[in-house]
Formats: sequence, structure tokens, C-alpha cells
Amino acid sequence: DRAYLALEQSQRWLERANENLERMEENAREAHKEYLDAKMLLSRMRQSHVAAGGGDVVLNLGNGHSSDDDEGNDKVFNPMLRKSDEGKGKAARIDELIIQFAKSGDLCDGRKLFTVESDLVPNKDHAQFVNAMKLVEELWTEEEELFLRSSPEEIQESLEELKIIAETISTRCLTKLNEWEGRPDPRPSGHQKPVFTSVGNRAKRIFSLRGKNNNDE
Repeated sequence: DRAYLALEQSQRWLERANENLERMEENAREAHKEYLDAKMLLSRMRQSHVAAGGGDVVLNLGNGHSSDDDEGNDKVFNPMLRKSDEGKGKAARIDELIIQFAKSGDLCDGRKLFTVESDLVPNKDHAQFVNAMKLVEELWTEEEELFLRSSPEEIQESLEELKIIAETISTRCLTKLNEWEGRPDPRPSGHQKPVFTSVGNRAKRIFSLRGKNNNDE
């Protein structure tokens, strides 16, 4: 009887494991589709940008802030910035940080993203990093978080999936920020980049606005 019960329990565990695996595979397919859609959108935006003459365009929001990445704005307002200097001191993207954290195993113990130390984050930009990582934790899905908190060995076996998930989360951050800031079309424009400094600054404004609204209530 005990053997039969143990076998029955094992079968139930196996069924649940298969169901979880199917859900993860479905989520991975959806994430891959979301990544491809975002990639196609970015390609179309770049093509239309070039066709229009390649000029830089900065969209100003009603609150006086620009929704585009800070580095792109610097190029518009500072004509003395040379192309040879563009790569110097360039801030890391959200997806680059996520990939670094996952591959190094810094997320295995369940720690908060903003507590992870990285050589890609200068001390002067730590406040932006904290806000950007808080936004990531607000927007990633449960399945994405579970994957990113896998062991380094497991991550190394799924590097392509890691890249897709990290880029999908980055795109989602830009999309949600655009949506919260009231853009008619929240999809990221061709010159918006998910650098953590820009995302962190914009997230800070959103968090501050939420706190103000909560206090007013």
C-alpha cells in the first residue's frame, strides 16, 4: 500500500512538473514573440528615421521632461559632442545589467536587484540604478524572475533565452514609462534606449508622482 501511495504521489508530482514546464515553455514562446515584435518595431523606426533625413527629434512631455534617453538628448543640445567620444562613459543598458547579474549568480539567493554591485554602475549613478532596478522588479513576470534567479550553470545552458528575456524586460520598461507619462503610442521610439540612468530618472518621477497621489488621498 505504501509503495502504491508513493507511486501515486510521484505521478502527481510528475504531472505538476510537466504542467509547470509547459507553462514555462509557453511563456518563453510569448517572450520570444514579444522580443521579435520589439525588434521589428525598432527596425521600422530606424528605417523611417533615416528616410526622414536622420535628424534627431526630442519629444518633450507636458511636464517639461523629455521621455527620450539622456544620451540622445546630449547629442541634440551639445553639438560639441564628437562621434569619437560617444562610446566613452556610456551608461549600461538594463538588459546588460540583467545578463551580468544572472550569469554571475548574484540573484540566486533572492536578493533585491538594486543591492547587487556592478562595475557597470559608477557611484555617481547609484541613485538612478536603484530606481531602474526597482522598476524592473515591478515589471518582470514571475516566470522571468524564476529563470533569472537560476544557478550560473543553468543560465550558461540557456544564454539565448537569457538574452531574449533581458531585452524583453528592457523594452517593457520603456513601454510602461511611455504609457505612464501619457504618450499616445507607448511603444519605444527608434532613438529611445533602455540605459539605466535614463530609465532610473524617469522611474523616479513616476514613483514620486505615485507617492504624491497617495498622500493626497
